[in-house]
Amino acid sequence: MAAALAFTAAAAGCVHGPTLPDANSPAAQLYVARCGVCHGVYAPGTMTAAMWATQVDAMTQQMAEAGTPPLAPGERRQILDYLTRNAGKD
Repeated sequence: MAAALAFTAAAAGCVHGPTLPDANSPAAQLYVARCGVCHGVYAPGTMTAAMWATQVDAMTQQMAEAGTPPLAPGERRQILDYLTRNAGKD
């Protein structure tokens, strides 16, 4: 339920172009490559770090249910670190 609310709250921050912070960084590019395959990526500032952690966990489950290859531990860490660094404030 919390993940659904976080997703809904972030929907207005969906990014379809290169307007992400540090868009050329390896972490941003990994975020786009892995998360943007199934849906548009969301501007990191649309959620807090805690909300991103919940969202990444929820999407991990969604990926498994959809048969999408899971994030490797290093990918998950890099994406979550990127989102956390650029997250909105509490």
